[in-house]
Amino acid sequence: MKLYTNFIYPTEVHDVVKLFLDGVVLSDDGSGDITLIEYVDDTKFKYVSTFFARVAQTEVDTAGLDELQQVRLRKRFAKVCMYDLLVKVTGKHMPWGGLTGIRPTKLARQLTAEGLDWQQTFRGLLDVSEQKTNLVADILAEQGDLYGYRANTADMYVGIPFCVSRCSYCSFTSGEIGKMKKYVLPYVAELKRELAATLKFAEDNGITLRNVYFGGGTPTSLSAAQLDEILSVIDITPTEYTVEAGRPDTIDKDKLDVLAAHGVNRISINPQTFNQSVLDTIGRRHTVADIYDKYNLARKYDFAINMDLIAGLPGETYEMFCHNVECAVACGADNITVHTLALKHGSALKEQNFAQGQSPVAKMVEFAHEKLYATGYIPYYMYRQKYMSDNLENVGFTKPGKPCLYNIDIMEEISDIIACGTNAISKRISVEQNRIERAANPKDVITYIERLDDFLQKKFELFS
Repeated sequence: MKLYTNFIYPTEVHDVVKLFLDGVVLSDDGSGDITLIEYVDDTKFKYVSTFFARVAQTEVDTAGLDELQQVRLRKRFAKVCMYDLLVKVTGKHMPWGGLTGIRPTKLARQLTAEGLDWQQTFRGLLDVSEQKTNLVADILAEQGDLYGYRANTADMYVGIPFCVSRCSYCSFTSGEIGKMKKYVLPYVAELKRELAATLKFAEDNGITLRNVYFGGGTPTSLSAAQLDEILSVIDITPTEYTVEAGRPDTIDKDKLDVLAAHGVNRISINPQTFNQSVLDTIGRRHTVADIYDKYNLARKYDFAINMDLIAGLPGETYEMFCHNVECAVACGADNITVHTLALKHGSALKEQNFAQGQSPVAKMVEFAHEKLYATGYIPYYMYRQKYMSDNLENVGFTKPGKPCLYNIDIMEEISDIIACGTNAISKRISVEQNRIERAANPKDVITYIERLDDFLQKKFELFS
């Protein structure tokens, strides 16, 4: 089946079609089973979509708006036109309506800046459900004074591209540390050099590094001595200092001692599931008992601890997922992040053509949210991804006063990011021009080791 549109942003329309129909491709010959045509009359734009003799229509006048505002409205009304058509044809309403962007909270703020009632626009024009609209409202309220761009301030991200094994849902560019032993020491050496140069650059240019976040990969797949080497380079005292220790099979007392000694105040211990059969299926080489043992060990330190759960994993029933939520709540983690499985390119599940069938992912997520609200957790950030089960979302919940500042900064795009390591992307925000510029480090370890100086120069040019 083909989609034809003369709209200059065809993928925006195509993404809406993908919410309802599989296997539809963009037409390159001017014909299509599904069509959306844009008609232009000066500042007025009209959209007409057709499919199975059904028709939908929207129109918008962009008089008095700048180019960026005009493009936003054109995209919005073209997508609404296609969404309205497919609702007519299929009878289905999506939980996020026609929204395909990854940051609904950002859209809510944009609508407010346009002088609109964002909640009314979500529920009305965009057909977002009452439940999801309320979720956005709760997140905006929780972020409160934590939201806002800070001049001459940045967060530092550090990427560690190694794991002890690759989970079947993972699409990150990380490698199994046992297979990449010969690159570990050279990588640590170059990362230390990049960190030292970056910290000096920040100091010389009056940039305050507010939060530091080590991600990956799994940073704690490195040895305690290697972690100590790297953390010893960081000679600042950030407000928030996070190291992902997501895999319980990478955590031990020596490593936790190193993290604590260097002032790390947040870690993650990510079960994903508390069901052994599912852990085995997704390639996690640890037991459920390991999750509890390492969590209890970490609780002897003064770390805020996050736990991740994923709804929709292979072989996991609704009852099994509810058990996961109950276990994470019983542990008393400071943050619990509820992810929805996304079948992304590069993951084993995608390559295996894993299909969820009738897996009740939406029901799982609903239970998790209800349970977390009921036990005092508050949603504080969220994001959505392509290929996400049931067109849902990932939401971070926090105990009162325990939100991860870096997560808010990165997901709301309100902080410059100075990034180090492989697959790390530095970002500089221009508030006045409403633009984000980027400088990306290489995705692979070998290129990073061989060409670090080239990428350092690009990063420093970005912030000069």
